Amino acid sequence: MSIILVERLLKDGSPRVNKPMWLAFVGEEMPPLSELWKLYLRRFAVDHWYRFLKQRLHWTLPKLSTPQQCDRWSDLMPLMTWELWLARDIVRPAL
Repeated sequence: MSIILVERLLKDGSPRVNKPMWLAFVGEEMPPLSELWKLYLRRFAVDHWYRFLKQRLHWTLPKLSTPQQCDRWSDLMPLMTWELWLARDIVRPAL
């Protein structure tokens, strides 16, 4: 794992935001910083997916008893998301 500190600076070199952002990269080999920003942009799609899972599919709603049940439920959530996405043409209202 690599830890990266992201600071946005103004033209004079002073911090644009008072609070720095720390990111973690987990992978075999960290890409060069010139390419890393492209991976960071993908983060927004992932964040929206998690929000959708929590708010619409109620990922965090079940009160499961064991860690194994929680893992199973979390493994099922991406599968359910893909099934909904693949079925979108079937359930799309006719215009």
